[in-house]
Amino acid sequence: MERKGTAKVDFLKKIEKEVQQKWEAEKVFEVNASLLEKQNKGKYFVTFPYPYMNGRLHLGHTFSLSKCEFAVGYQRLKGKSCLFPFGLHCTGMPIKACADKLKREIELYGCPPDFPEEEEEEEESSAKPGDIVVRDKAKGKKLS
Repeated sequence: MERKGTAKVDFLKKIEKEVQQKWEAEKVFEVNASLLEKQNKGKYFVTFPYPYMNGRLHLGHTFSLSKCEFAVGYQRLKGKSCLFPFGLHCTGMPIKACADKLKREIELYGCPPDFPEEEEEEEESSAKPGDIVVRDKAKGKKLS
């Protein structure tokens, strides 16, 4: 299947490649610490709270991170020596909980998973008038 009307995307990709080549040629994202000491235009340091990897990254992460990216870029344009260390929190209980959940799911459904057919409609119809039916709120939610 061929996409139609890719001229705009192709143009943007062309610009992106040109800019990346320029950055590489000028070593924009490489820093020579000995030269920075001589320039002494100031320093700028920014941190970002490392997101736990027990869930998906979402727009909130991007929003917070984009503010840091913008600030560092602006300070670099002003000639400051910038440090923006970034990583992911990949230790502790969230990772253990995620691994345990995956292990349980593989034990239950196999790898690749073979999920059973749900028969919720039949369960609801078997309830008698006056019976209290407790629904599991977790069922039916989209996970992907």
